[in-house]
Amino acid sequence: MKHSAKGNIILMLAAMIWGCGLVAQKAGMNYMGPLGFTSVRCLMGGIVLLPLVWFMDRRKTEDERKPEASRAQIVKGAIFCGAALTTLILCQQFGLPHTTVGKAGFITALNILITPIIGLFLGKKAGYNLWIGVFIGIFGIYLLCLSGGISDITFGDAMMLGAALVCAIHIHLIDHFVETVDPVKLSSYQFLFTGIVCFVPALIFEGLTWNAIVDCIIPLLYSGIASAGIGYTLQVIGQKMTSPNLACLIMSLETVFSLLAGWLFFHEILEPHEYVGCILMFAAIIISQLPEKEKAAD
Repeated sequence: MKHSAKGNIILMLAAMIWGCGLVAQKAGMNYMGPLGFTSVRCLMGGIVLLPLVWFMDRRKTEDERKPEASRAQIVKGAIFCGAALTTLILCQQFGLPHTTVGKAGFITALNILITPIIGLFLGKKAGYNLWIGVFIGIFGIYLLCLSGGISDITFGDAMMLGAALVCAIHIHLIDHFVETVDPVKLSSYQFLFTGIVCFVPALIFEGLTWNAIVDCIIPLLYSGIASAGIGYTLQVIGQKMTSPNLACLIMSLETVFSLLAGWLFFHEILEPHEYVGCILMFAAIIISQLPEKEKAAD
């Protein structure tokens, strides 16, 4: 089993970049509408990944290369995954002004629990750790969003729950298409698809202008280049040095970093019961990803 301190540090850095990414997304709403911000940041993310696509293609040996997917399969993957990614990001962008960065990070992280549940309907088995995690996660989300009744759910919280669901669907779509399409190439193309799809509506409904892009350049650069380009690259490098289960646990620290970033940059303070909810949800994420003991052979 792979265990590398260097790989773990790289993955933790990726989690920190992604956790702070919600801060950039929320800050960007001060200058641009959700469609415009999503369009520009995704175009940046897709373009910045293109050199990585070229570099990784050059480094592959003939034995490492997958059978090349048809152009139609690549386009199909970019469209389906891009459509899910568009919905996911727009849910976050429309919801962030109405909730805190910390709550947004933890609620979106529910995708780690929702993903294997959806997998059950696709014929994929789930162990008892998942169901323990689901039970704890439900109680955590209750403390985070519902402790005062159904009226306590804000529009932002509902959007983040939607983002978590779509994120789980997106993960299964990625899992399907990476069988034939290079994952880095697919990631770049789906970002480009999202950026292009949101661009025209941003011009029509939000009056996207060059001045707005210039005013919002710092959040855009962070969301587009750091979160997408650098974060994804660090994930690819780190996962080569670390076992998959440990990698998933480390990357789930993104939720903790989002909470810290919200407190640091926006001075967001949660109620005591909301912090307990965050702790329970983080515990649920950890428990659901723990490896289960294999049954002894007869």
